[in-house]
Parts: sequence; C-alpha cells; structure tokens
Amino acid sequence: MSASGAADALPNILENLRQERALLLAGFSPRSNGRAFLRQHAALVDKILCRLWKHMESRFTLQDSALSLIAVGGYGRGALFPGSDLDLLILTPARLSKAVEDFLHQFLTALWDLQMTVGASVRSIPECLEQAREDLSIASTLLETRYLCGSLEHYEELEEALRANPPWKPAVFFAAKLAEQESRHARCSDTAFHLEPNLKDGPGGLRDIHQLQWLTAAIFRDNSLSCLRRENLVSPDEYRQLLRAQAFLTRLRIALHEATARHEDRLRLDQQRPLAAQLGYVERPGRSPVEQLMQKLYRAFADILRISAIAQENMALHLAAGGKNSVSPLNTPQAATALRADDPQFLQKILRLFRELAEKPLGTPLDALTQRQLYNIRAQVHPHDLEQDPIARSELLSLLAQPEGAYHSLKIMQQCGILGRLIPAFARITGRIQHDLFHVYTVDQHTLFLIRNIGQLHRRKEQQMSVLKQAWIQVDKPELLILAGLFHDIGKGRGGDHSQIGAQEARRFARRLHLSQRDSELIVWLVEQHLQMSTVSQRRDLEDPRVIQDFARSVGDERHLAYLLLLTVADMRATNPDLWNDWKGLLLSTLYRATARELQQEDRNRQGIPQIVRDRQESVLHTLSEEEQTRAKVLWQHLSGSYFLRYNDLELLWHTQQILAHKSRKTLVAIRPHQPEGSEILIYGPDRPGLFQQITGALDRQSLNIIDARIDTSEDGRAIDTFLVIDNSHAFAQTAQANQELAARLRAIIEGESESRPHFGLRHRDPRHRFFAQRPAEILIDNHALPRYTLLEVRAADQLGLLYRVGEVLRSLQLNIHGAKVSTFGERVEDTFFILNERGRQLTENQRKTLTQTLQSMLNETPR
Repeated sequence: MSASGAADALPNILENLRQERALLLAGFSPRSNGRAFLRQHAALVDKILCRLWKHMESRFTLQDSALSLIAVGGYGRGALFPGSDLDLLILTPARLSKAVEDFLHQFLTALWDLQMTVGASVRSIPECLEQAREDLSIASTLLETRYLCGSLEHYEELEEALRANPPWKPAVFFAAKLAEQESRHARCSDTAFHLEPNLKDGPGGLRDIHQLQWLTAAIFRDNSLSCLRRENLVSPDEYRQLLRAQAFLTRLRIALHEATARHEDRLRLDQQRPLAAQLGYVERPGRSPVEQLMQKLYRAFADILRISAIAQENMALHLAAGGKNSVSPLNTPQAATALRADDPQFLQKILRLFRELAEKPLGTPLDALTQRQLYNIRAQVHPHDLEQDPIARSELLSLLAQPEGAYHSLKIMQQCGILGRLIPAFARITGRIQHDLFHVYTVDQHTLFLIRNIGQLHRRKEQQMSVLKQAWIQVDKPELLILAGLFHDIGKGRGGDHSQIGAQEARRFARRLHLSQRDSELIVWLVEQHLQMSTVSQRRDLEDPRVIQDFARSVGDERHLAYLLLLTVADMRATNPDLWNDWKGLLLSTLYRATARELQQEDRNRQGIPQIVRDRQESVLHTLSEEEQTRAKVLWQHLSGSYFLRYNDLELLWHTQQILAHKSRKTLVAIRPHQPEGSEILIYGPDRPGLFQQITGALDRQSLNIIDARIDTSEDGRAIDTFLVIDNSHAFAQTAQANQELAARLRAIIEGESESRPHFGLRHRDPRHRFFAQRPAEILIDNHALPRYTLLEVRAADQLGLLYRVGEVLRSLQLNIHGAKVSTFGERVEDTFFILNERGRQLTENQRKTLTQTLQSMLNETPR
C-alpha cells in the first residue's frame, strides 16, 4: 500500500475519533461513574485502532504474517483516561518480511498523524519473554494484556507461554514490586499529604491500586480487585472502602485530564478550586470547597495505603505458606488479639503497644493486621479516659519521651485513627491544607514531620549545628518538646492567632495528663512562641545588643531557649525540605549563642555600648602595624558606634585592611567566601542616592541572591556596605579569578561605566508560583520593633528585581536604607529593611502612609 493510500483514510478516522471523544467527554460529570467512562473511552479507541489496522491491512500483502495488535498496561486493563498514553504491543513473527516492516512503519506513522500519544513496542514472543525476565515494568505490563485485532492465535500463544513459563516467580515478583513501590513513595517524601498531590504515582494514589492488581495477577492469576475479597486478603468493609477510594480518584483524575487537556496527574493549586466546584462542593462555615475536596482526597489516599498494606501483608503470608492456604482476614497477631473495648485496661494496652514500638529499633513495623484491628476499634478510644487512668498516662508520656522513636509510633497512631481520638484537636487538622507559599504538606503531616525531625536532631546532634548539642543538654524531659511539637500548629484553620489557640489546647491537654505547672507552662509557652526565634533571627539585626536583650527577656532562661531552638529548627525543616539552608542555621546559632551569653550575664549585659565599641576597636588594632593603627583611627573617627555593633572583630578587621590597602580613587569592591555558604561583598566609596539600587541590580544580573545587607554611611559621606549573597543557579564559580571579575563588573556599574538595571518579573514560572503571585504583597511598617530604625517588611511572591524596585521607591521618597535581611520561603520572600528618613530619624505617620501606598501600588502590578 502506498503512503498516500493510508493517508487518505486518516482525515475521516481522525474526525470520527474527535467527534465521538467529544460526545463521550460531554456526557461525563465528575459525579458520574468514572469506571464506565474509562471503559467507554477504551472501547472507542479500540474501535478506531482496529478500523485503522484493518483498513491498512487490506492494502498490504502480508500472507499470514501472524501480526497481533495487543493493548497492555493501563490500556490493557480496559481503563483509558483522556490524557493517558496508549500502551500497545505489536506481536510479530521471529522474522519480519519487507512487507511487514512497511506495514508496521505505516501503521505507527498513522497513529502519530492521528495525534495519539502511543507507547508501542514491537516484539516476537521469545523477545517478550526475554525482556520481561530482564525488566520488571515489562513483566508488569504483560500481566494486563488485551487482544485488539490481528492474529488471535498468535496472541493466545503469547498468553500460554506466559502462563507456562512466568518471567518472574511470584515470590520474587512480589518482593521486587514492593521495593519498587517503596522507592516510588520515597520520591514523594513518603507521604500522600502534599499541597499539590499526585493522583497516580503518590503514596495512596491509583498506582498503588494497580500494584495490588499486578500482585494478584502474578500470585493468583487474576488481576481484578475482586480477587482481594475472594482470596480473603481484605475484609468486606475494606474492599468497599477501597472501591470507593478508587472511584473518587478515578473521577477526579478524569476531570483533571479534561480540565488541563493533557496527561496531568498532579493536582495543582490553580485546578483545585474549579474542580471542587465541578464536584459540587459549596462553601460551608469554616470550610471552603477546596478544603472539603482535598480532605476527601487525603482520606482516600489514607484508605488505599492502609488497605494495601493489609492486602500485601496477607499476600506475603500466603506466599510464605507455599500458596496452600488462604488467609483469614480475622486472624490478628501480636497484642491486637487482646484489645477489647470492654477491657478496663483497654487504653493502657493500646498505649503500651505504641510505647514498645517507640522503644524498638527505628522503622520496626507494626503488622498490618494489628493496624486493622486498631482502626476498627478507634471509636472506642476516648480522651477523657486518660484522666482516669494513671497507667495509660504514664505509657503515653513514656512513648513521647523517646525522641527517636516517637515519630514512628505517632505516625501509625495517626494512620489507625487513634491519635485523633486521643487528641480531638489533632483530628481537626488532619488533611487540612495550608494555602501559602512555603508549606508543602498538610498541617497534620507537617506536624508529624516536625516530630520526625526532633528525633533526627537528637540522633545526629553532634553532626548538625554545634549549638544543638548544647541545647540538648538543657532538655531534661523530651516528652515536653514532642508535646509542644504536636500542638504548635493545632490551632490552624479556626481563625485568629493559631499560636494562641494552640496554647489553649496544649494547656487543656496538659491538665488531662496531670502535668506539673512548671512542665505545663513550658509547653504552653513553646506553642505560643514557636515562630519567635525564626522571626528574630531572619528579620532583626543580630549585632544590635538591644535586639538580643529584648529576645533574652522574652525567653527568660536557658532551658526555655534550648527547647525553643530545637522546636524552631525542627519546624523550619518540616515546612519544606527545599527551604532549609546553612545560612538559616547560622542565623539561629548566632541568636542562640548571643542570647545564652546575655542570659548568663556576660558581655553585653555587663558592658555599655561605648565600651563594646572600644573593645572591638582595640581587638582590631592589636593585629595592625603602628602605621596602619594611625590610619585606622582616622578612618574610624567618621564612623558611628552602630557600625561597630553590626560586625564582629574578624569582619571589622577585614573591612579595615581592605580599605587601608585600597589606593585607587574608585570605589572599593572586595569579595571573599562566606561560611557556611555564599560570598561576602564589601563596597566602600562615595555615597549617593540610588547606590543601593545599582548594587542590587548588578547582583541580580549575576544571578546572585542577596540574603543579608548592612548599609552604613560615614560622616564624611562614604558608604560602607556589605552584602551576603548565594548563587542559587550555581553559575558563579567561587574562585579568586571569578571574585576579581565580579568585583570589576560591580565597580564598573557603580562608577556608571555600564548598565545595572536588573531583570524584572516572576523568578519562577511554574503554575504554583503563578497561583500565589496573584496574592497582593503585604507591607508592614513599624516604629516600635527597633529602638532606632523604622522596620519595613515586604512579603511578596519571589520576583526578579524586587530589592531594586523597593530601593527605587525608598530613594524617590528620600528614605535611607541602613540594613536589609532577605528570607526566601519557596516562592515567597519576606524582605526586612531598617530605614530612616532624610533627617536620620524614624518615619513620621505621613511618611509611613505614603510609603505603604507607593509600595503596594508598585508591588501589586501584574508580574511580568
């Protein structure tokens, strides 16, 4: 057959496919039967493929070629989503004639011309068997084959060969698929509870259901979910729950593919609102349609994970018994057999089970059948029983006192529904989403990850920030830290200050546990203040003695400081694994050490500011020659005392040496590596309006992100500015030559020899960032937060040129920047500026209003 002969039929086939698919989609509602849609869609594509195959086959002389067109994988299952690929196997003889090769080429080309996304393989039966033995994914797809057209006899030969000589023994296949599943889950941080979850490949997604079907096909030669019930791998209730969860995910994935017009399995933020409306969710008091949709989705994930674990464990028992006996779903090993709601020691036994689990080596599993019984009796657990049972209280506190094992036990308690029964307030945050730019998990999952991080900090305390080891010495009762972690965000979603709401819940639960007043007050204080240390470290000038003194007064003693540091580090690392960096750790360490010294009444508490300045100057002078000492004293006469408070002795020495060695009249630009990461840039030269914008513009063009800036101007009009920068693009090589080249470029820009205007627009282009970029920027201006400066905070989507534009506004209003701290939380930045007006004073009320209006107008423009 000629190429034109095949092409003649394509327009009609393509138009027919489009029309029938459009009719099918038009008749689909997210509230209708998703499985019926998938079957109908697969049947439609079957018809089109077979029509094309036969149309082309009639124009070729194949002479009993024994070609077979076979659907495999998801398509072979007879379930085809709107945007999914077509998984096809073309079964061929061992040798291909020229006519067969031409036919296959023309057929596959025609599929491409029909705009079908096809994953096609062309193999003989021996090749199928050989590649299935070598590749687990191919072996899995061959468990779900479906004849479409061509030689039926050849297809049946393949099926018989697979039955007679399976590529993998069932036990080996089972172990390999579990390892594959574990690896897939690990890529999703071992949690389904992401803000933008993957409906197919995430833990508890549709792929986990496919996994069950592959396993039953390999072990029982039946890939239907009904096999789970028939072989007593799950109970009738669990089977119904699994089908409900599958049906919900199926409807949602179909709707997602239709809405995005492509194969999209991640439920992104910009799709959640319209899909919630399609599914019929309406606004309810305290619960938006999106929250209702996502909580139902997370429950479906949880059900699939729980039931899959039970089914897979029963399969393992079946394989261990040689496949001779079915497993009764009522069989329950371990202590679960003794759990009865009418037992006076009911709660004691449950908590003892989890306490013993927390004391075992990390990762020791609790068998799925015990988890099943715990889930079934969860409604019999009542929090008020703790008040009446001192042994149960002791078991719970002993569990929480295991920093490295508490997470594992609490995670399983959450999966079984026990944790939410013991702490009803925790049930309210289960599956609660956090629509912000830096949390990537639900509130309950974030909280559990915080508990996990506490265990990791305890286990690796000598390998992490050095101050953590000092802090752990102060922790006399780890259970109080774990309790504070459990309650730190428990007030979210209720309106108002979640820290205050959480503190009230913590106080109530502490009374239930009969904790002492001292211990109760520590937990309550930690929950109330859990954001304070990160706020001070990232948004305040840590070299200002008054900042440290104020923070020390709020902390009170070293015990509170130590608990707060550990809670803060664990919390920040649990928010988003990509946001923690060594710079944030350094800031927290600096604040911890300075506050500890203050609490011990050392240094700043005994010395006045003039004495601190003199001591730092003396420290620097001791390292200089006599001639340099004289010149340094002249230089320092023009600098304010606040300059010396901003830097430590080694930083002051570096500044002084660089300035004294600088012979040129041009601006000094010096660069050196900064520990633990990034580079430190010193700029010294004539001050002038717009200098800050020029510098930030130049750094932006080099893909260098500013994380800290300190701005000082001497009495004789010289700027001494330092910037700490991180190269997130890794394009800047931190070598001596690279530093010299960067310094030369910066100097040229500052001297007006080249352009410094930065790039503008959103830093990130992904859908998540665009979604949050629509939120207006927040501006906070405060004259009370700092003793000398006006504090300006800008919270906005991360934008290229943001610092430049803020600096431009400040310059236009004749306001001066004396320092800046830049914090990035995923796609969001929180930039803090220490500013004064043209008279060197804090801003007036009119200036604050004008600055707020101007910044809001500028920052809330549509990002380019």
